[in-house]
Parts: sequence; structure tokens; C-alpha cells
Amino acid sequence: LVSPLRGGSAAVAGTASAEPMRDSGLASSLDVIVKGRIAPDCRLSGGGDVNFGELTGGQQVEADFGLSCNVPFDISFQSQRGGLAHTTRPRGEGPFAGTLGYTLSVVIPTMRPEAAVLAGAFNSENLIAAKTLSSGEGIAKGGGRIQIRTNRPEGAGLLAGEYSEVLNVTIAPRV
Repeated sequence: LVSPLRGGSAAVAGTASAEPMRDSGLASSLDVIVKGRIAPDCRLSGGGDVNFGELTGGQQVEADFGLSCNVPFDISFQSQRGGLAHTTRPRGEGPFAGTLGYTLSVVIPTMRPEAAVLAGAFNSENLIAAKTLSSGEGIAKGGGRIQIRTNRPEGAGLLAGEYSEVLNVTIAPRV
């Protein structure tokens, strides 16, 4: 919004900044340079608990998550335990395994400005070291989907008890 003032200068209202121009008193027009800035912003939402119930292997769950990112981004996935691990005996006991691996698949719609899809799949054992997907020049289109499919237990099967895993998802804007 530009308002004329005495002496041929102008003022800008709002949060944008204006650079003053020199007034010679003879001008029949004037230029106003208006600038602004939008800070890079990336946010994840969702998460929570996923319960597979009785672990028989070959089970699949899907979870949607919110993703708002106004710049290209990197998204990382890291497993705390390398699989669903027995809470007290993650190495198992006797012929029974204490960890059940899984495959994590992720799909994230992006815009570059055309629509595209960022996708990846990782084995839980490999996720102990964080794995990162890059959106390239794309920005988030609003969310994504994670799919987790458990592996089949090997050998004698799984040791009886409670199993858990923490999957850490981290988003980082790239400016």
C-alpha cells in the first residue's frame, strides 16, 4: 500500500520494508522498492503407537503423517533397535529369536513445480544408521505415508514376551 506524502516522497504501510528514494522536487513519478521475506519452515505431524498385536510375521501397517515444508527438504529415518526387539532379551534365548526385522517403505508427494513422488524402502537392520531421502528441488505437497511390513520369524520363531521399536523421523529444510 503506497500513500503520497508532502514533498513527493512515499511511505509503505505493513510489515514490508521500503528503501527511501532521493527527492529532487522535479520528478513526475517515483519508484518505491518493496521487499519481503518468508522464512524456511518444515514441520512433521502424526506419529504415535503402532500395535501389531501377536507377532506372526508378514504383518503390515500403514500410517499417514503430515508434512509441511515450503523449501526443498531432507527426511531421515532411524531405528533405535534394528527391528522389533524383545524388551529384556533382544538377542533371543536358545533357538528362539529376540528381534523381528521389518521393511519400512515411505511415499511423499512433492511439487517441483510439477507433481512428483519421493519414495524409499529400507530394512530395519540398515536403519540403525539413519537413512536420508532428499526431495531434490521439490517441496512437500502436504504429507506422506509410512508402511511397515514385518519379516517372517526365522528358525524356531520368536521368544515369548513384549517387543518394541522406536523409529525416529527427522525433517530438515535445505535452503
